Amino acid sequence: MVNLKNLVRASLMATVAAGAFGGAAVAQLDQTLSVARNNTQEGAQTQRRIDQLDDQRTDIELEYRALLEQIESQRLFVEQQQVFIRSQENEVESLQAQINRVDSIETDLAPMMREMVQNLEEFVNLDLPFRLEGENGRLARIENLYELVDDPNVSPAERYRVILNAYEIEASYGRSLNAYEDTVLEDGVPVNVTVLQIGRVAMIRQYDDGSMTIRHNGSSDWEALPGSYEANVTRAIRIAQEVTTPSVFLAPLPGPAVAQ
Repeated sequence: MVNLKNLVRASLMATVAAGAFGGAAVAQLDQTLSVARNNTQEGAQTQRRIDQLDDQRTDIELEYRALLEQIESQRLFVEQQQVFIRSQENEVESLQAQINRVDSIETDLAPMMREMVQNLEEFVNLDLPFRLEGENGRLARIENLYELVDDPNVSPAERYRVILNAYEIEASYGRSLNAYEDTVLEDGVPVNVTVLQIGRVAMIRQYDDGSMTIRHNGSSDWEALPGSYEANVTRAIRIAQEVTTPSVFLAPLPGPAVAQ
């Protein structure tokens, strides 16, 4: 009977012990599972953080590369600007050299242009004496050229252009047929005449009474012209004045036969 009681007591104690041990194991297991779950959550958070950092690193790399490209672009731009600046500096040096040459040329041009005017004046004085007087006459043109050469307010280029234009005007007289009214002094008396200029070959004066005189190039004398030339001279004057259409006319040639 005692043994039976002891057996029952032992069984109860074993049962209680087993129950006690089982409860502790379950609690430990729950704790382990909780820790595992926490670790899993922390691992997921850590992975998300890693992914975020990786994305940030990618963005930083892209931004860095973009900055490198901008730096390279700026470097190329600076190099181009340096090339442009060097080109501009060379251009400035070239212009300065040209300005220096222009100053030298201007110094040389002044006496040359004055000599050109002097030569033109000498030519006019030796030429047939047509269109000498008046504001637009050849002598007035020469005088204006002398004033122009010494005028500091006129550029050398403009002075040179005007002188060349005067030469061109003189050259055109040799290819032209002109007629104009003039007043000449004969024995100190002013006389009205019609002047016919035939290039640089001859000048003919036709008087109001119909008489005519002629002067050839290279001669300083006026010679009487036979009346037989009157019709041709009158026709030539009308052609020069554009009163009639151009046509053939006979002009007296230089030589002793003119006075016959």
